[in-house]
Amino acid sequence: MPLPRAHAKAIIVGEHSVLYGSGAIAVPLRGLEVEVSCSPTLFESSINTEGFCGRLRDLPKNFAGISLLTDRMLGAHCVNLHFKSSIPQGAGLGSSAASSLALARSLNASLNLGLEEKEIMALCSEAEDAVHGKASGLDLSACASGLPVFFSKGASSPLPPLKAFLLVAYSGEPGKTKNAIEKAALAPGREEVMENLCGACREAKMNWGDAEKVGSAMGRAHGLLRDLGLSTPRLEEIVEKCMDMGALGAKLTGSGLGGCAIALFKDGFDAKRAQRGLSDFPSWVEEV
Repeated sequence: MPLPRAHAKAIIVGEHSVLYGSGAIAVPLRGLEVEVSCSPTLFESSINTEGFCGRLRDLPKNFAGISLLTDRMLGAHCVNLHFKSSIPQGAGLGSSAASSLALARSLNASLNLGLEEKEIMALCSEAEDAVHGKASGLDLSACASGLPVFFSKGASSPLPPLKAFLLVAYSGEPGKTKNAIEKAALAPGREEVMENLCGACREAKMNWGDAEKVGSAMGRAHGLLRDLGLSTPRLEEIVEKCMDMGALGAKLTGSGLGGCAIALFKDGFDAKRAQRGLSDFPSWVEEV
């Protein structure tokens, strides 16, 4: 039975174009995770998580995914739920998907519900839809996988490790997913840009295993996402600094208009050196 936790993810290529039928590649960020403890109580169910602490029935509307899962899974049980997370919210790293997955796993184990992982994934997919409208499923697939994944048309398949190092840096500005999707949909030349983003993803998948070529595809994708108006001055600063410090490629990750940028390096030494050069930004290094 999986432990009641789940990790973050970063999209290497495929933001936005995945909503138009393209593929996307994402990698697990195992160093960033959320864990949910669940303990029975004789009193009313309660929850302690970032942004809200109190009775479960008083959860604000922006916790729609958690509300859906507890409604479906608790039944007559009363529990105290405590979330412990190192994943920054609004950073494009899959915080809501990881939280849903960790919560569902915790309830399943604590209440002896006997659900298979595929059943948990189906429930969490509904929770993601409650949060985001119709979610692509990419975040949930990547947050549940211990390997990089290629995601296309609702299905994911594992990829081998790239054997490179990814630097993830948070701009300090929460991303605005809904605004970013609307902005991309209205951008001039959107059709051509999306087609080129699809091409960048095909390039990365075809050359997966060659970090230099994957880095090149990442750089191409960032330029296209910038053309859609989705980058910010702080994201550009991170990307430019990483490229100056020897990154194979760097780009924003997630919806954009804030959140994180990522950079790919051949080895951990170079990634750590670049991380020290980004001291103004919270950052993490992960082998992928």
